[in-house]
Amino acid sequence: MSGAAVNPQVRDCAIDWLVKAQSGLMSAAEQAALQQWRQASAEHEYAWQRVSSLPLLLQPGANLLADATARRALETAGADPRQRRQVLKCLLALGLLGGISWQGADSTLLRSALATYRTGIGERRRWALADGGSLWLNTASAVNLDLNPQRPSLQLIEGELALDRPAQSPSLQLLTADAVLYSRGAHLLVRQDRHGTEVAVLRGLAQVGARQHPAVVPLRAGWRTRIDNRGVGEPSPVDSFLAQAWLRGILPAERMRLDHLLAELSRYRPGLLRCSEAVAGLRVTGSFQLDDTDAALALLATTLPVRIERRTRYWVTVVPA
Repeated sequence: MSGAAVNPQVRDCAIDWLVKAQSGLMSAAEQAALQQWRQASAEHEYAWQRVSSLPLLLQPGANLLADATARRALETAGADPRQRRQVLKCLLALGLLGGISWQGADSTLLRSALATYRTGIGERRRWALADGGSLWLNTASAVNLDLNPQRPSLQLIEGELALDRPAQSPSLQLLTADAVLYSRGAHLLVRQDRHGTEVAVLRGLAQVGARQHPAVVPLRAGWRTRIDNRGVGEPSPVDSFLAQAWLRGILPAERMRLDHLLAELSRYRPGLLRCSEAVAGLRVTGSFQLDDTDAALALLATTLPVRIERRTRYWVTVVPA
């Protein structure tokens, strides 16, 4: 079932089993019941594998599920999985479980784990689609894709994609947290971040709108726009060569602020990458390899009055030389 979408009810059941398993309170009978549930169908096993691959146990504070207070709180929830999950969410909200990010079945972390296609940090990947098109995902991205001939749809859960479909393809609906797009046989670039959704059309035509506003407007080839909760922004020309640089593994910079450059590089490496205020406004020009961010940092240290300060491999700060 690789790449298949997961039924939401099966997904929720797998999440409930995960919560119970991580609580440390599973009895032998419950462990046997979990095995029986997993073996009941291929979809159950697939959902379990996707959910249990979540890095929750590696997150700071996850081991506090073994804490006596947390264990007693979960014990009071009884056998009802909904109550157990609600107790766990309350513990997280109170900070008793450290850095785990959990917001139930609709959290970005969980939805990304169950997505049809996804990439890890620093990974870029291409898929050939059944309709003859191509899908690329940039670093730390996830999409759900349904190529139903009558009503194809794609949801960008997080990150960035490039979608190139044949001219004869049926109209496709593309959703992000902020935007809704309709396109037929277009070549699109779409990026979602905390500021909204950026859309660029390299070939064809797309109808774009904000999810809070039903009206859509045309966006033609060679143009880009940003969509947020205020609506669709004013279109501007797109440089297709620069817009597709990430597909070639390159981050181009033309007098880019250093803090903005580091924010982009940080998308391609785990951990924390930042700079001090003293050097944040330095301007950078050049091309940086996304597959070797350490080399990119070394290049900065040779071309700017900065040095790279490493507390650990995952905590890097750029400071004045």
